[in-house]
Amino acid sequence: MAGQWEIGKIEFAPIEIREERPSGTQVQGGGRHDMDNNGFCASERGFTLIEMMVVIVLMAVMLGMALPSFNGLVERYRVEAMAKALMASVSDARAEAARRGVKVTMQQRPGCQGRDWSCGWETLVGSGDAAQILKRQDPDGRVSIEKSPAGTMSFDPMGHSTGAGRFRLRPVGSADSSNIVAVCLALGGRVRLGKGDGSC
Repeated sequence: MAGQWEIGKIEFAPIEIREERPSGTQVQGGGRHDMDNNGFCASERGFTLIEMMVVIVLMAVMLGMALPSFNGLVERYRVEAMAKALMASVSDARAEAARRGVKVTMQQRPGCQGRDWSCGWETLVGSGDAAQILKRQDPDGRVSIEKSPAGTMSFDPMGHSTGAGRFRLRPVGSADSSNIVAVCLALGGRVRLGKGDGSC
């Protein structure tokens, strides 16, 4: 109709306010996360090659520092194991001498001479062709054993030893004196571990 104004509906759209942020930053759930150039959150990134190499180098250095100590512990364990086997053989020989009422002898196995007992030892009764072997101890090629004085040792029916002696055990090829163990035998037949330097 002429002379009349038609008023239409006026709609107002909400105004969006944008905050300018530096590139590489993203806000999610009220928090702030740094972004790398590929659009990934820094907290979700894995190790880089350089970081992995640094970790490997550090682990290698630590392993190199710990390895000598570990080897020393292994050597000490081997020596102590042979020392305990020797002490057990002495105790068994004394017991057999008392039980049988005869002399029982311990000697190095064939292949060793003089003071060297590294090839093992054997416990026997009798002598010569009539000798009866009661027990054999296999050697550990990584452990050196020396007896002082050289020769056999025997026990009478009372369990007494015919002479005092000392066995010195150490790792083969090792210069570490802390791994030396002594097995000390008294005249009465008592056996014990000696000092760490191999003395009784």
